[in-house]
Amino acid sequence: MIAELKSIRWTPELVEKFWHGFGSTRCSRQFAFSRQAGKSFITAIAHLLPDNGTILDYGAGDGYLVGLLCERGLRTAAYEPSRVRAQKLEELLGAAPTFLGAVSADNTDLYDVVIAAEVIEHVLDEELDFFLNRLRALVRPNGLLILTTPNNEDLELGMAYCPVSETLFHRWQHVRAFTDTTLVTLLEKYGFEELVTHQVGFVDSQFVPYDPIFNGSEKDPIIPSHIQSLRANQPTKMGSESNLLFIGRRPAVDSSL
Repeated sequence: MIAELKSIRWTPELVEKFWHGFGSTRCSRQFAFSRQAGKSFITAIAHLLPDNGTILDYGAGDGYLVGLLCERGLRTAAYEPSRVRAQKLEELLGAAPTFLGAVSADNTDLYDVVIAAEVIEHVLDEELDFFLNRLRALVRPNGLLILTTPNNEDLELGMAYCPVSETLFHRWQHVRAFTDTTLVTLLEKYGFEELVTHQVGFVDSQFVPYDPIFNGSEKDPIIPSHIQSLRANQPTKMGSESNLLFIGRRPAVDSSL
């Protein structure tokens, strides 16, 4: 019998190793947020995406979300810290006309919209300050940060057991959880003004039929109340409410933080 199970202490090196290995699995690819919910997510934020501006997907993974954005003709760059995944992403999307490339960690370009979809829950304590300051530095003044994360996740329910090391670890490498209140409070400390925060379950059947590009229909569907509410930037709760969707603006003139 094991008297007490200890949890893995994540380090930057261990995180890199985890995603280098797990990121190459079918499970990682098939159940990634962008593949499960990418079209729903884009439908929810389409009214905020600039036709003539630039977008950065920060923590782009395998590039699936970037690919969806480029298919819409949106000029989109990607940042992915895993060197292996960034290289694969570049190979996958390099020929897309509106793909702006996989940018480096020291990139200084500014973007009208920075997306961080299901990223912040992976960020280690010792890297959180840098991460949030980095997001702010990449958003153009008056630009938007669009961020998603699980809503009030019970991290313990996501734990897996490694019989080799006899330790527990979160199967998706999540290290933190947020409520709508704690997320907004944190992001406001780093200079983002909340426009709206939604609590939604991203299910394609509730979103994709109402997107004129994804549904491919020439008929105008009757727009349900939750889509109208999202497009009006009114706080929206729908479905399982499993994800927080934060929309925040970097002010034209930053106050001292």
